[in-house]
Amino acid sequence: METENQIKEVDTHLLDLRYSHTRIKNDKILVTLTNSIQAYGQIVPVLAISEQERYILIDGYKRLAALKACGRDCITLELTDAEEHDSLFTLLAQNNERKLEAIEQAALIQELHGRFSSSFSEIATRLGRNKSWVKRRLDLIESLPEEVYRAVMTGKLSSWAASRILVPLARANEQDCLELTKKIIKDPLSTRELVQLYKHYGKSNRTVRDRIIANPSLFTKTTKEQDEKKSGKQLNEGPEGKWFKNISIVCHMLKRLKATSEDVLYPNQDKHNRRRCQMWLSDAESLIVELKKEAEVTA
Repeated sequence: METENQIKEVDTHLLDLRYSHTRIKNDKILVTLTNSIQAYGQIVPVLAISEQERYILIDGYKRLAALKACGRDCITLELTDAEEHDSLFTLLAQNNERKLEAIEQAALIQELHGRFSSSFSEIATRLGRNKSWVKRRLDLIESLPEEVYRAVMTGKLSSWAASRILVPLARANEQDCLELTKKIIKDPLSTRELVQLYKHYGKSNRTVRDRIIANPSLFTKTTKEQDEKKSGKQLNEGPEGKWFKNISIVCHMLKRLKATSEDVLYPNQDKHNRRRCQMWLSDAESLIVELKKEAEVTA
Protein backbone atom coordinates (compact mmCIF):
# COMPACT_ATOMS: atom_id res chain seq x y z
CA MET A 1 0.00 0.00 0.00
CA GLU A 2 1.40 3.38 -1.02
CA THR A 3 1.75 6.06 1.66
CA GLU A 4 1.15 9.73 1.03
CA ASN A 5 4.18 11.99 0.97
CA GLN A 6 4.63 14.17 4.05
CA ILE A 7 4.32 17.96 3.74
CA LYS A 8 6.33 20.02 6.19
CA GLU A 9 8.01 23.39 6.61
CA VAL A 10 11.74 23.51 7.35
CA ASP A 11 14.54 26.06 7.56
CA THR A 12 16.27 26.52 4.21
CA HIS A 13 19.69 25.99 5.81
CA LEU A 14 18.72 22.35 6.38
CA LEU A 15 18.55 21.72 2.63
CA ASP A 16 21.25 19.73 0.83
CA LEU A 17 21.61 21.42 -2.59
CA ARG A 18 23.69 18.73 -4.26
CA TYR A 19 21.74 19.01 -7.53
CA SER A 20 21.88 22.78 -7.89
CA HIS A 21 24.50 22.39 -10.63
CA THR A 22 21.93 20.57 -12.79
CA ARG A 23 19.62 23.61 -13.01
CA ILE A 24 19.95 26.57 -15.34
CA LYS A 25 19.66 29.99 -13.72
CA ASN A 26 16.96 32.11 -15.33
CA ASP A 27 16.52 35.68 -14.10
CA LYS A 28 13.15 36.19 -15.85
CA ILE A 29 11.61 33.13 -14.22
CA LEU A 30 13.14 34.13 -10.88
CA VAL A 31 11.50 37.56 -11.04
CA THR A 32 8.12 36.02 -11.90
CA LEU A 33 8.34 33.49 -9.06
CA THR A 34 9.54 36.11 -6.60
CA ASN A 35 6.59 38.38 -7.40
CA SER A 36 4.20 35.43 -7.08
CA ILE A 37 5.58 34.37 -3.69
CA GLN A 38 5.50 37.94 -2.41
CA ALA A 39 1.83 38.18 -3.42
CA TYR A 40 0.52 34.71 -2.59
CA GLY A 41 3.22 32.85 -0.68
CA GLN A 42 4.69 29.48 -1.67
CA ILE A 43 1.84 27.54 -3.25
CA VAL A 44 3.61 24.42 -4.54
CA PRO A 45 5.94 22.52 -2.17
CA VAL A 46 9.43 21.58 -3.34
CA LEU A 47 10.34 17.89 -3.54
CA ALA A 48 12.94 16.47 -1.17
CA ILE A 49 14.12 13.29 0.50
CA SER A 50 15.31 12.97 4.08
CA GLU A 51 18.92 12.09 4.87
CA GLN A 52 19.83 12.07 8.55
CA GLU A 53 19.20 15.63 9.83
CA ARG A 54 19.05 17.23 6.39
CA TYR A 55 16.85 17.21 3.29
CA ILE A 56 18.17 16.57 -0.22
CA LEU A 57 16.40 18.95 -2.59
CA ILE A 58 15.34 17.05 -5.72
CA ASP A 59 13.07 19.58 -7.41
CA GLY A 60 12.30 23.21 -6.59
CA TYR A 61 15.60 25.06 -6.95
CA LYS A 62 13.96 28.05 -8.63
CA ARG A 63 11.33 28.28 -5.89
CA LEU A 64 14.10 28.17 -3.30
CA ALA A 65 15.93 31.03 -5.05
CA ALA A 66 12.69 33.04 -5.16
CA LEU A 67 12.05 32.48 -1.46
CA LYS A 68 15.56 33.68 -0.64
CA ALA A 69 15.01 36.72 -2.87
CA CYS A 70 11.94 37.47 -0.75
CA GLY A 71 14.06 37.27 2.39
CA ARG A 72 12.35 34.12 3.67
CA ASP A 73 14.31 31.44 5.49
CA CYS A 74 11.64 28.72 5.62
CA ILE A 75 10.42 26.50 2.79
CA THR A 76 7.50 24.09 2.39
CA LEU A 77 8.61 20.74 1.09
CA GLU A 78 7.08 17.43 0.13
CA LEU A 79 9.05 14.54 1.57
CA THR A 80 9.13 11.38 -0.52
CA ASP A 81 10.08 7.94 0.77
CA ALA A 82 11.61 7.01 -2.58
CA GLU A 83 15.33 6.34 -2.94
CA GLU A 84 17.45 9.21 -4.20
CA HIS A 85 18.08 7.76 -7.67
CA ASP A 86 14.40 6.78 -8.00
CA SER A 87 13.45 10.38 -7.24
CA LEU A 88 15.71 11.57 -10.08
CA PHE A 89 14.09 9.09 -12.45
CA THR A 90 10.64 10.36 -11.40
CA LEU A 91 11.68 13.97 -11.99
CA LEU A 92 12.96 13.15 -15.48
CA ALA A 93 9.90 11.05 -16.32
CA GLN A 94 7.64 13.98 -15.36
CA ASN A 95 9.48 16.37 -17.66
CA ASN A 96 6.30 17.35 -19.53
CA GLU A 97 5.12 18.94 -16.27
CA ARG A 98 8.48 20.17 -14.97
CA LYS A 99 9.70 21.49 -18.34
CA LEU A 100 13.38 20.77 -17.84
CA GLU A 101 15.74 22.10 -20.49
CA ALA A 102 17.60 19.51 -22.57
CA ILE A 103 20.90 20.29 -20.81
CA GLU A 104 19.21 20.02 -17.40
CA GLN A 105 17.96 16.59 -18.42
CA ALA A 106 21.50 15.73 -19.53
CA ALA A 107 22.96 16.82 -16.19
CA LEU A 108 20.52 14.62 -14.26
CA ILE A 109 21.19 11.67 -16.57
CA GLN A 110 24.91 12.19 -15.97
CA GLU A 111 24.24 11.91 -12.22
CA LEU A 112 22.29 8.67 -12.70
CA HIS A 113 24.94 7.19 -14.97
CA GLY A 114 27.97 8.43 -13.02
CA ARG A 115 27.01 8.47 -9.33
CA PHE A 116 24.43 5.69 -9.32
CA SER A 117 25.96 3.51 -12.09
CA SER A 118 22.67 3.28 -13.98
CA SER A 119 23.23 1.81 -17.44
CA PHE A 120 22.04 3.49 -20.62
CA SER A 121 19.54 0.65 -21.05
CA GLU A 122 18.08 1.14 -17.57
CA ILE A 123 17.83 4.91 -17.99
CA ALA A 124 16.21 4.55 -21.39
CA THR A 125 13.70 1.96 -20.17
CA ARG A 126 12.66 3.90 -17.07
CA LEU A 127 12.21 7.10 -19.03
CA GLY A 128 10.36 5.48 -21.91
CA ARG A 129 13.12 6.40 -24.35
CA ASN A 130 15.75 4.56 -26.37
CA LYS A 131 19.50 4.35 -25.68
CA SER A 132 20.23 6.66 -28.59
CA TRP A 133 18.21 9.45 -26.93
CA VAL A 134 20.09 8.96 -23.65
CA LYS A 135 23.47 9.11 -25.40
CA ARG A 136 22.46 12.23 -27.34
CA ARG A 137 21.47 13.95 -24.11
CA LEU A 138 24.79 13.10 -22.46
CA ASP A 139 26.62 14.26 -25.57
CA LEU A 140 25.20 17.75 -25.02
CA ILE A 141 27.37 18.03 -21.91
CA GLU A 142 30.34 15.98 -22.97
CA SER A 143 30.77 17.84 -26.28
CA LEU A 144 30.69 21.32 -24.73
CA PRO A 145 33.88 22.91 -23.40
CA GLU A 146 33.64 23.58 -19.67
CA GLU A 147 33.53 27.37 -20.13
CA VAL A 148 30.56 27.09 -22.50
CA TYR A 149 28.73 24.67 -20.22
CA ARG A 150 29.14 27.05 -17.27
CA ALA A 151 27.86 29.94 -19.38
CA VAL A 152 24.69 27.96 -20.16
CA MET A 153 24.08 26.89 -16.57
CA THR A 154 24.55 30.44 -15.25
CA GLY A 155 22.02 31.76 -17.76
CA LYS A 156 24.47 33.70 -19.92
CA LEU A 157 23.72 31.52 -22.94
CA SER A 158 20.48 29.83 -23.94
CA SER A 159 20.16 26.06 -23.85
CA TRP A 160 18.94 26.25 -27.45
CA ALA A 161 22.09 28.03 -28.62
CA ALA A 162 24.23 25.45 -26.84
CA SER A 163 22.47 22.35 -28.18
CA ARG A 164 21.78 23.55 -31.75
CA ILE A 165 24.81 25.73 -32.51
CA LEU A 166 27.64 25.40 -30.01
CA VAL A 167 27.65 21.61 -29.57
CA PRO A 168 28.10 20.86 -33.31
CA LEU A 169 30.56 23.75 -33.58
CA ALA A 170 32.60 22.38 -30.66
CA ARG A 171 32.81 18.99 -32.36
CA ALA A 172 34.18 20.65 -35.50
CA ASN A 173 36.42 23.29 -33.92
CA GLU A 174 36.54 23.75 -30.15
CA GLN A 175 38.54 26.98 -30.31
CA ASP A 176 36.01 28.61 -32.63
CA CYS A 177 33.26 27.49 -30.26
CA LEU A 178 35.01 29.15 -27.31
CA GLU A 179 35.63 32.36 -29.22
CA LEU A 180 32.05 32.58 -30.50
CA THR A 181 30.74 31.95 -26.99
CA LYS A 182 32.72 34.88 -25.60
CA LYS A 183 31.50 37.17 -28.36
CA ILE A 184 27.78 36.33 -28.13
CA ILE A 185 27.81 36.59 -24.33
CA LYS A 186 29.13 40.14 -24.68
CA ASP A 187 26.97 41.02 -27.68
CA PRO A 188 24.01 38.58 -27.93
CA LEU A 189 22.53 37.48 -31.25
CA SER A 190 18.95 36.44 -31.95
CA THR A 191 18.08 32.83 -32.73
CA ARG A 192 17.64 33.70 -36.41
CA GLU A 193 21.00 35.46 -36.52
CA LEU A 194 22.76 32.50 -34.88
CA VAL A 195 21.22 30.06 -37.36
CA GLN A 196 22.24 32.25 -40.29
CA LEU A 197 25.77 32.65 -38.89
CA TYR A 198 26.19 28.91 -38.40
CA LYS A 199 24.99 28.16 -41.95
CA HIS A 200 27.46 30.63 -43.43
CA TYR A 201 30.24 29.26 -41.22
CA GLY A 202 29.56 25.72 -42.44
CA LYS A 203 29.94 26.56 -46.13
CA SER A 204 32.82 29.07 -45.84
CA ASN A 205 36.58 28.64 -46.14
CA ARG A 206 38.97 29.17 -43.24
CA THR A 207 39.59 32.84 -43.99
CA VAL A 208 35.89 33.69 -43.99
CA ARG A 209 35.30 31.57 -40.89
CA ASP A 210 37.96 33.53 -39.04
CA ARG A 211 36.18 36.77 -39.95
CA ILE A 212 32.81 35.40 -38.81
CA ILE A 213 34.15 34.26 -35.44
CA ALA A 214 36.23 37.43 -34.94
CA ASN A 215 33.18 39.69 -35.22
CA PRO A 216 29.84 37.84 -35.37
CA SER A 217 27.82 41.03 -34.82
CA LEU A 218 29.47 42.75 -37.79
CA PHE A 219 28.87 39.63 -39.90
CA THR A 220 25.15 39.51 -39.07
CA LYS A 221 24.80 43.26 -39.67
CA THR A 222 26.52 43.01 -43.07
CA THR A 223 24.49 39.96 -44.06
CA LYS A 224 21.26 41.70 -43.08
CA GLU A 225 22.17 44.73 -45.19
CA GLN A 226 23.00 42.51 -48.17
CA ASP A 227 19.70 40.63 -47.80
CA GLU A 228 17.75 43.90 -47.62
CA LYS A 229 19.56 45.21 -50.69
CA LYS A 230 18.84 42.00 -52.58
CA SER A 231 15.20 42.06 -51.49
CA GLY A 232 14.88 45.69 -52.59
CA LYS A 233 16.40 44.88 -55.98
CA GLN A 234 13.98 41.97 -56.47
CA LEU A 235 11.05 44.19 -55.51
CA ASN A 236 12.19 46.88 -57.94
CA GLU A 237 12.68 44.44 -60.84
CA GLY A 238 9.38 42.67 -60.19
CA PRO A 239 8.45 39.29 -61.74
CA GLU A 240 10.26 40.21 -64.98
CA GLY A 241 13.58 40.43 -63.16
CA LYS A 242 13.05 37.06 -61.53
CA TRP A 243 12.07 35.51 -64.88
CA PHE A 244 15.14 36.90 -66.65
CA LYS A 245 17.35 35.59 -63.86
CA ASN A 246 15.81 32.11 -64.14
CA ILE A 247 16.15 31.97 -67.94
CA SER A 248 19.80 33.05 -67.65
CA ILE A 249 20.39 30.21 -65.18
CA VAL A 250 18.82 27.76 -67.67
CA CYS A 251 21.11 29.04 -70.45
CA HIS A 252 24.20 28.66 -68.27
CA MET A 253 23.13 25.11 -67.34
CA LEU A 254 22.63 24.25 -71.01
CA LYS A 255 26.12 25.54 -71.79
CA ARG A 256 27.57 23.28 -69.07
CA LEU A 257 25.61 20.32 -70.45
CA LYS A 258 26.94 21.04 -73.95
CA ALA A 259 30.51 21.23 -72.65
CA THR A 260 30.22 17.80 -71.01
CA SER A 261 28.02 16.09 -73.60
CA GLU A 262 30.91 13.99 -74.98
CA ASP A 263 31.17 12.28 -71.60
CA VAL A 264 27.57 11.05 -71.67
CA LEU A 265 26.74 10.90 -75.40
CA TYR A 266 29.10 8.64 -77.32
CA PRO A 267 29.04 5.82 -79.96
CA ASN A 268 27.88 2.37 -78.79
CA GLN A 269 26.36 3.91 -75.66
CA ASP A 270 24.03 1.77 -73.55
CA LYS A 271 20.57 1.95 -75.20
CA HIS A 272 18.78 2.64 -71.92
CA ASN A 273 20.97 5.65 -71.09
CA ARG A 274 20.74 6.94 -74.67
CA ARG A 275 16.93 6.81 -74.51
CA ARG A 276 16.95 8.67 -71.21
CA CYS A 277 19.10 11.43 -72.70
CA GLN A 278 16.84 11.69 -75.74
CA MET A 279 13.75 11.82 -73.56
CA TRP A 280 15.05 14.70 -71.42
CA LEU A 281 16.33 16.61 -74.46
CA SER A 282 12.94 16.19 -76.11
CA ASP A 283 11.16 17.53 -73.01
CA ALA A 284 13.53 20.51 -72.82
CA GLU A 285 13.05 21.24 -76.52
CA SER A 286 9.26 21.13 -76.18
CA LEU A 287 9.29 23.58 -73.26
CA ILE A 288 11.58 26.01 -75.12
CA VAL A 289 9.32 25.85 -78.21
CA GLU A 290 6.26 26.60 -76.06
CA LEU A 291 8.00 29.58 -74.45
CA LYS A 292 9.01 30.93 -77.86
CA LYS A 293 5.41 30.64 -79.08
CA GLU A 294 4.13 32.53 -76.02
CA ALA A 295 6.71 35.27 -76.59
CA GLU A 296 5.65 35.61 -80.25
CA VAL A 297 1.92 35.68 -79.45
CA THR A 298 2.28 38.40 -76.80
CA ALA A 299 4.69 40.52 -78.86
